[in-house]
Amino acid sequence: MAHNTKYSARLSIGMPVYNGERYLAETFECFLAQTFQDFEIIVCDNTSTDRTAEICRSFAQRDPRIKYHRNEKNLGAIPNFNKTFELSRSPLFKWVAHDDVYHPHYLQTCVHILDGNRDVVLAHSRTAFIDDCGKPFPGDPETGRYIDPRTGVPQTADSPTIANSPVAILRFWQVLSHARWGTHMFGVMRREALQKTHLVPDFAGGDRAMLAELALLGRFQCSNDVLFSKRFHESVSWSLNQKELLKWLNTDGKAYSRRARQLKAYYGAPRGKPVGLISKAACTALVTVHTAKTAVQAIAGKEARNAAQGLVWRANNSVRT
Repeated sequence: MAHNTKYSARLSIGMPVYNGERYLAETFECFLAQTFQDFEIIVCDNTSTDRTAEICRSFAQRDPRIKYHRNEKNLGAIPNFNKTFELSRSPLFKWVAHDDVYHPHYLQTCVHILDGNRDVVLAHSRTAFIDDCGKPFPGDPETGRYIDPRTGVPQTADSPTIANSPVAILRFWQVLSHARWGTHMFGVMRREALQKTHLVPDFAGGDRAMLAELALLGRFQCSNDVLFSKRFHESVSWSLNQKELLKWLNTDGKAYSRRARQLKAYYGAPRGKPVGLISKAACTALVTVHTAKTAVQAIAGKEARNAAQGLVWRANNSVRT
């Protein structure tokens, strides 16, 4: 289906997807039930081999605001995420994963925050965690602390205060040091601000680098209500091992140093941003400090722990099915 450039929505929702048949219909229904309806949904299908195309085309026939694009080949997750933005035109933009869940007031709440605060470039809400069947993790949403029911591992949602400071350098540091899950990237953003970033760079954790750039352009603001639910399941990206993750992120097969790409992205983040020379120098110093704190071995250990937790989800799912 060709992209309808004549339709002028206030918000473009970019949905990159690959083999999302299990949750895709639920996610579409989630947005069609939103109290804010002035949007379009741009789906970029990475040549799925399951019923994804059939489901997308069915919803596109039902609602002309849904635009379905099927890539000629699987680009990998990061190029596909960026492609959805490149195909958008609206003054507001939001990425959505095909497997997450939103309260009906999510979009309206975020748009209201942006309308009332010109210095805010990204609006989002508090986050809850749910399992593959949509059942909430036990825990305390006020503290952001939940318990993964399959592994018993405590998981803490990113703080709602990240990047809410009026001081750009503090926002940058908060994203750099505390945005573990990167759920902020699924908030509603101003297009004019997102265009001033490099979008999502091609390495694991590239979403945080994009958020760090965005934080130098304005504040993030979070609704106190829990309106977004992040879903855990057997094939979620954080649970992949290093080899699986590299293939999932990009299919070009090029070898590279992730550390080198990380440093390039973070050290380059202040370039072209409306912050003074002192703030830019401070950003450089903070990146150096953060790099020293997160040695390669520690990061590799974190990935191994995540992959081990992912294996528990896969094993449980294979037993259940």
